[in-house]
Amino acid sequence: MTIRGICPECGMSADLAAFVTQGEHNQALAAALEIPAILGPRVVRYLGLHRPPSRALAGAKAVRLLAELRDTITSGRIERKGVSRPAPLQAWIAAFDQILERPPSKLPLSGHGYLYEVVATEADRLDAQAEKQREEAARSGAKPGVKPAAAAIRERSTEDVLAEHQRLAAQGKGGQSSHPGPAQRRGQHSIGQLLKGAPGAEDGDA
Repeated sequence: MTIRGICPECGMSADLAAFVTQGEHNQALAAALEIPAILGPRVVRYLGLHRPPSRALAGAKAVRLLAELRDTITSGRIERKGVSRPAPLQAWIAAFDQILERPPSKLPLSGHGYLYEVVATEADRLDAQAEKQREEAARSGAKPGVKPAAAAIRERSTEDVLAEHQRLAAQGKGGQSSHPGPAQRRGQHSIGQLLKGAPGAEDGDA
């Protein structure tokens, strides 16, 4: 004997189990919508790793898995073996991709333990990579958005050379003798020497 229920909105009559299942589906959808969109397709495929081979994933289990994922991902942290560490979105993307490309040998999964281990490893890797970049920047004295000193000097030298060349050319047009004197010859010689070190057209922009 089945128990039937009636939808208060549309008046549809159906087995009570259908209404329970629909409610679970709605909860699962609500939880999924709170997960970053870039993870959506990955999460759907990941949930398939929890499905028993002979039947579909139960609605209640899907709700639990999605709610746990939502809470952990949106917290921005991962905790494993008593250690809590930041877990940025990049760590989740890398972890999902790794698991989906090389699934564990024992399936179906019963929870998120395996995923969390991979996320923690990826979070540590990203943190170590960021620390290495900070150390390299500190050793070189470079700051984000600041050009290296050598490049800055090279740019200033090129501008100085062009400005000096234009100034001397303007002086020549001002009525000076067509035969340059010693001072002019020295000036021209200096310009030639500087231009040897200046970047040519084939070098591109400094």
